[in-house]
Amino acid sequence: MIRKVDRRLLIVAAVAIAVMLPILFIGIPGGADLPNHLRFVQPFYDSIRAGNWHPGWLAESNDGLGDPRFRFYPPALYYLWTAARVLTGSWYAGGVVSFVFLSVAGALGTYFWARALGNERTAMWAGVLYAVAPFHLNELYQASLLSEYAACAVLPFAFAFTERICRDRKLADIAGLAAAFALLVLTHVPLTVLGSISLGVYALLRIERKAFLSTVARLASGVLVGLAASSFYWITMVAELHWIKGSGAEPNPYYDYRLNFLFSPAALANRNTWYANLIGLAMIAFLLPGLVFLRRVFRDRANNRGLMAAAALTVTSFLFTTALTRPLWAVIPKLSEVQFPWRWLAITSLCGAVLIAASLPKWIETFRMHVRPRDLAVAFAFVLSLGFVLSQVIIECDYISRPQFERMAREMRGAPSFKDWLPVTARDLMHTDLKRDKVDAGTRSVTNELWESERRQFKVAAGPDTETRVRTYYYPHWQATANGQTLATRADTDGTILISLPPAAADITLTFSEPPRVRYAELLSLLGWLAIAAIGMSHLSLLAKRQAQVLVLANSQ
Repeated sequence: MIRKVDRRLLIVAAVAIAVMLPILFIGIPGGADLPNHLRFVQPFYDSIRAGNWHPGWLAESNDGLGDPRFRFYPPALYYLWTAARVLTGSWYAGGVVSFVFLSVAGALGTYFWARALGNERTAMWAGVLYAVAPFHLNELYQASLLSEYAACAVLPFAFAFTERICRDRKLADIAGLAAAFALLVLTHVPLTVLGSISLGVYALLRIERKAFLSTVARLASGVLVGLAASSFYWITMVAELHWIKGSGAEPNPYYDYRLNFLFSPAALANRNTWYANLIGLAMIAFLLPGLVFLRRVFRDRANNRGLMAAAALTVTSFLFTTALTRPLWAVIPKLSEVQFPWRWLAITSLCGAVLIAASLPKWIETFRMHVRPRDLAVAFAFVLSLGFVLSQVIIECDYISRPQFERMAREMRGAPSFKDWLPVTARDLMHTDLKRDKVDAGTRSVTNELWESERRQFKVAAGPDTETRVRTYYYPHWQATANGQTLATRADTDGTILISLPPAAADITLTFSEPPRVRYAELLSLLGWLAIAAIGMSHLSLLAKRQAQVLVLANSQ
């Protein structure tokens, strides 16, 4: 017989799968960001198949000129999608499996956090509510914010382990926080910023004074191990950020946080933020059942400080989507680089789901005893928010069938990349001569022998011309050698590579060579994950022994 806790977990998972049924039976949502993800994941998969588990150069982008996006965009989603592609045999089926997995993981993670705060029934409803939260589903169905959606599946576990450390301070929970934080870093940078701020506030509200220093030490240990486990990504990203154009080159007002606050006049000129206003209103209606009992939560804060912290974050995170918090956006480090204040709704959705679930017993009691018009209005607003999700987020989604998706996947290969990922010296395709040969040495003849993603070999005949142009964007890690001698390289006026040639004929090798720090970071990541795994395995072994002892004792009686 299935235990009640198991049934409740199954209910949470079933609802998380149910909200994915349109994707399972109709098609994959075709949001604006989907092509960018397809442009990334396919060569990423090819590189892994070739033995390079963390590639450094996206060679086929920009009609073969390439770009260094692999070095700057978090890879976790693409590892998941690659694994699903291997299991299913197609990008379409792999995408569907990935989205269902993330939906279930996020809902179960919310259950895991809420269970640490209350009973199993409340935890079940928290997981269900998070699975259907307006902004959370909009990330997938309308916007194709796939990495953000993936990060939202990790974030509940980070909150759960933070809560458990504040309460019990066990070593296994430190490892859990480390794994969750590492995955958050490896999945989505903006949500890492928002999540780190939110987790810090949550911990400060949750820590008991008598164990303040020991709890802070354990939380810091979890974060540090998480940073170590994710260092193969972020060390390179931080070290080389000034080598790409980024938002500092030709800044686009579209990404200016000051023009993207919800419910502000400036948002009316931005179509995406205008739609985000509707999502914001839907979130207000969705949160009302929990907000009505907010006073009671703070009145009973001594009984459940974790719930109080979740309630405080629900309100605070929503306020950060509005211009009321504009002065804080200007002073909190890195917050302005999140670009869109409405990203805070990811935190609101998670914490709000826990708050609403905690309020349900009171609502059940209210509807049994005495229903007032205000109560009916709140219930109607909540149902209306779910109706908005169904009609505007899910039904109005632009679904892409399998044939359409596969055609899009083929067309995206080699397409122009987002300008922020280009090297600082690169010019866009409109200002680059794409008709010239892969290797152009002027009057000197060239014979191509090898052309791989991160390695090229060719022969150049003797002659007077002193430089050869390679049809690849210049990046400092490209190194050219001939007969064991290093050749000087520089960027041409359009950003492609120029190699200085010796007068005599030469066999030239152009290699994308990673600096030593990359190998050190990879080793540090490996050690971090091994430490997490070792602690996790020892904890599971201990649990198994305790369970065996309980069974022996039960049988003896």
